[in-house]
Amino acid sequence: MALGLVLGALTIIPAVSASAGSMPGREPEAVRGRGFDHVAVLPALLPNSKENTSTIAQNNGTAPATIVMDIYTPAGVLIPSATVAYSNVPPGGTRVFAQALNSGLTPGFRGVGVISSDQPINALLVRDIESNVNFAKSYSIHNAYATGGTKVTLPYVANALNGLYNTRFAVANTGTTEACVTITYVFPGSSAAPVVDAGSGSLACSGGGYRIPVGGQIAFAPTAVDGAIPMPAATTNSLMAATLQTSSSTITVAVDAYLSGGLRKLASYDGFIVEPASASDLGTQISMPLAIKLDGFYTQYLLSNPNPTATTATITYVGNTGTYTVNLNIPANGTASHSVYEAAGGIPEGFVGAATITASQPIAAVLFRSKMTAPGSFVDEDLYTAVNGIPVNKATTTAKLPLIFRRAYQTGSFSGYNTWVSVSVADGGTANVTITAINDTSNTAPGCNAPGTYTTTKTINGSFIFYQNANVDTGLGASPPSCFWGGMTITSDRPIVVIANATNDLNRGDNDGLYNAFSN
Repeated sequence: MALGLVLGALTIIPAVSASAGSMPGREPEAVRGRGFDHVAVLPALLPNSKENTSTIAQNNGTAPATIVMDIYTPAGVLIPSATVAYSNVPPGGTRVFAQALNSGLTPGFRGVGVISSDQPINALLVRDIESNVNFAKSYSIHNAYATGGTKVTLPYVANALNGLYNTRFAVANTGTTEACVTITYVFPGSSAAPVVDAGSGSLACSGGGYRIPVGGQIAFAPTAVDGAIPMPAATTNSLMAATLQTSSSTITVAVDAYLSGGLRKLASYDGFIVEPASASDLGTQISMPLAIKLDGFYTQYLLSNPNPTATTATITYVGNTGTYTVNLNIPANGTASHSVYEAAGGIPEGFVGAATITASQPIAAVLFRSKMTAPGSFVDEDLYTAVNGIPVNKATTTAKLPLIFRRAYQTGSFSGYNTWVSVSVADGGTANVTITAINDTSNTAPGCNAPGTYTTTKTINGSFIFYQNANVDTGLGASPPSCFWGGMTITSDRPIVVIANATNDLNRGDNDGLYNAFSN
């Protein structure tokens, strides 16, 4: 792939795949071609049954955009028949590229998608996996970001923990030269010595490290399923954090957490850039825009310290029932965690709010959200989502959300596809926000493709959640439409951190996907 001309806007997220069945899609318009200045690249991931991906692109520019998706094999070979494009996408507007509906891809395809546009873009990757046994679904959402790093940390990695909990992570080369990647696995509380994996044989560079060609990707998992590289045997039955380092080129990493049996849990998060410092995703004060212990819903935070010395961290939960603090010690190059169900902090049932993590050194934190059958039952349902914590100094006054639903495909007693949007004021104070939502006129949901722009204003104290399926405070204007499928832009007079969750009640399984808003 000739990516050298577009590195200023290059993004890579591991996954494009095509099988049978997918999330609802759009009919492609007859515009073909590439050569634009703004690009996002989306490579491939998780095994399991029938898997598909859909890419959602949002026009982040100031003029109507042409947005094109090209698809390549993992070796970087273009598949011309799979190119799909949309023209005249309004600023803030979105389009969906559903691989299951792409007639240029054969069932079982797994490769790399490249989104390009004549305007700046934001892009999401939605993964949809269907069980071959009971047809239950698993969903997850990844963000595509504009840059990679030479050092990336992953706060949560599992290799067949208790024979059940797993992660698979894909590493993509975002630079202009071959990447040579070394992975260091570390264990909670330094309970075991770090495990370093630099590859060997034909998989390794001459100086060590896994070889990744320009525009290429590799994946790591508990087993070699779907061409993944097995994690080292010394990491089996372990919960870990991992740090990936390359002295050449830059990389980006996407992680999927899943179960090897039973529940259909699937959650995704994106690797945290440690170096270069100018692009670092680490912070000494991190906003966690959701914390909950209500009706079986609960959150857990996983923290990673990629520094050579130990650090202390304090989690401050603030919500409807009060303020609660938890103190943690994180070893050098180590990991720590906290769940709202742990005794530390004394967080009561019924709590809904957000949290801030303050650390003595820059760290990374990822938020996991799950659901029990009942409060305190410790018997989980399928629901499983993850999202990255955001350093407070990276909070901005603008948030862009490419995927917003309201009652799409609603039928009978089923609400269909819906989202909620959580807005947290970075310093915990008060912010005045304006929300603009633009419907996607190309969507195929019945009664959902009428042109429409909806504006909402609201004053937020600390944090607030807009539920699109509600009748008030939907973020879709004073008179919300009966159906909406499009994008949203939030502007604020104070820095904010925003996440969104997409869900539906039409399918069995884990139907939720959580993602970070784009702050550009």
